[in-house]
Amino acid sequence: HERVRRPRPWVLAKWAQTRSGQLLPPEDVGGGRWISGPESLREVQILRARSDAIVTGAGTVRADDPRMSVRPPADLSHPPLRVVLDADLRTPPDARILRPVPDADREREAAGATLIVCRPGADPGRHRELAQAGAEIVNVKSGPKGRLSLRAVSDLLWERGVQRVLLEAGTTLLEAYLESGFADQVRVYTGSVNGGRGLSMGSWLAPDGLSDRLDRECGEDTVLEAFLPPRG
Repeated sequence: HERVRRPRPWVLAKWAQTRSGQLLPPEDVGGGRWISGPESLREVQILRARSDAIVTGAGTVRADDPRMSVRPPADLSHPPLRVVLDADLRTPPDARILRPVPDADREREAAGATLIVCRPGADPGRHRELAQAGAEIVNVKSGPKGRLSLRAVSDLLWERGVQRVLLEAGTTLLEAYLESGFADQVRVYTGSVNGGRGLSMGSWLAPDGLSDRLDRECGEDTVLEAFLPPRG
């Protein structure tokens, strides 16, 4: 397979969506946040533990304040690097993704180091604050629309020994990866939730855009797994 030989990490884009393809449920469902059932959430923990890095965007960090840690039933011995793509250093210095797991929780949760990727010249004051909060900050060149170059991000991660990336992000970063051809595989959990907020990701799941498609059930959710054709 051509893309397997290319020297860059393999990227699996994972998201949970409502039946209408939206990543945010109605505000009165799951606290306005949760779509997937417990079985799917357990699967995602195992998926995280098998990845070398979890990549997300500053928008997701600001909106959801995720820890991006690993919990049982996953193997806690090698938690993935936590990577935030944040061109302008908008990550709050008190974000949970910057914190280590408290000693009292270490038997049931593990988290890797945090790497924030920004553009050259991003806010020096915020740079210092984030470094003091425990993050490593690296800059890469900008791509289209002032966003980070995903090729440069890919090269950076590959140089650090990252071979498998789990992309857990909002629609903006997901679509950037899908449009640019830097996502290789998708796993989509569709919960039994109607309606939702925000853009729909449904257009990316057209049958002619996927290969080796597998549809299955996980608890109350349906799961789609497929490979994406190389673009360009």
